[in-house]
Amino acid sequence: MNTVGLFLSFRGRMGRARYLAVQLALLALWFELVVKPPLQFSAQWQAWLFVWAAIIAMIWINVATTVKRLHDRDRSGWWAIAILVLNRLAYVYYGLFFGLSFGVDISIFVELPLVLLAVATSLLQTGVFIELVFLAGTEGANQYGFDPTSAVTGPPGASGPGPYGIPDFLVRRAGPSPA
Repeated sequence: MNTVGLFLSFRGRMGRARYLAVQLALLALWFELVVKPPLQFSAQWQAWLFVWAAIIAMIWINVATTVKRLHDRDRSGWWAIAILVLNRLAYVYYGLFFGLSFGVDISIFVELPLVLLAVATSLLQTGVFIELVFLAGTEGANQYGFDPTSAVTGPPGASGPGPYGIPDFLVRRAGPSPA
């Protein structure tokens, strides 16, 4: 799959390592664009236009790679929309929660549901993170395409992926080394 298809297409499957690399790159780019001071442009509207265009592109890439990772787990890509909504609502919610918690006197009857909602949101996000980053995809081909970890082929006798997708040269075996 070419680079454009890797980032923009919703078809196919993506392994854990590639998914994590793309997500970390998106996080670094988000930090550069949003957290640090914006780039210098001749007009303020140009800076905002550039930042919003980059954010929309990053959201598209995030959803496309999440769909592929879900496909690797043999799940429908439509779950990516629920994950996107959960993450965006969590950003808004945490902003409101921390804004209300510091310096505002609210009753325990208002604060307790906010805390419970924060815990529930955090648990859901933790479950999604474990599903997408730590759990292996389905072995072999599934309804969404071929296994991305078994795409490594070589001549007979070459060191290919062994059980669990680990190459033979990384697996330490007990006993004397083969002659």
